[in-house]
Amino acid sequence: MPSPAAATALVWSWELSKPGVTVHVFRDGYYPGALHGPCSAGVDPVPWWQGVFSGMFMHASWQHILGNMLFLWIFGNNVEDALGHLRFLVWYVAAGIAAMAAQTAGTFEFAGVHAASVPNIGASGAIAGVLGAYFVLLPRARVLTLIFFPLAAARYRGLSR
Repeated sequence: MPSPAAATALVWSWELSKPGVTVHVFRDGYYPGALHGPCSAGVDPVPWWQGVFSGMFMHASWQHILGNMLFLWIFGNNVEDALGHLRFLVWYVAAGIAAMAAQTAGTFEFAGVHAASVPNIGASGAIAGVLGAYFVLLPRARVLTLIFFPLAAARYRGLSR
């Protein structure tokens, strides 16, 4: 059974193939307008149910995928150990679907038709669900972080560009 990280890496390598990330995002991303039109994106979006799943595993840049996979690596392995492989995968996908639904509702309620024609992509919603599960399942766990103060201070003072 593939892990979410492996599935995401596979989809990212597919996105990097021809015709490229931008074309894949606009062609295969999830458009809220595809669910409850109109969709004025200038493309014929994939069916909404297909876009939910393709969009959940797609990313727009190296920073986007690396940031999401870092959080998945740090928190996901503990949640997967607590839930088991299958339940973790089901939780991950359910959280991603819930995030797409919330984004769609927010888009239609507050942003309008033009915003519904912007593709939604990324694993951030599913990873937010993993973070929520982490805090519920492991409330006393400690997360150690390393902060680079000299680098941050130099940037703050404008010494580094």
